[in-house]
Amino acid sequence: MKTQNTDIGQYSFPQRIYRFLGGAALGLFVVIIPISYASSIDWNLLQISIASFVVISCGLLSSIWGEKFIDAVTRVLDSCGF
Repeated sequence: MKTQNTDIGQYSFPQRIYRFLGGAALGLFVVIIPISYASSIDWNLLQISIASFVVISCGLLSSIWGEKFIDAVTRVLDSCGF
């Protein structure tokens, strides 16, 4: 009997790119929420670095865990009332 490899980590390269872009868009949304409530933000290098880190890490986590990560983030945003 032949065993099937049902490993979740086996995705094609374009699918991983799409997941990364979706996660990065979600991370950008998370970064934009506090910015939209602030009146005027004087950006410095630390704030830009943190925002970039959040966007890139959301993209990477989304490309690794896929829908599980996106569902978790959307549940957190939904519970916050956004």
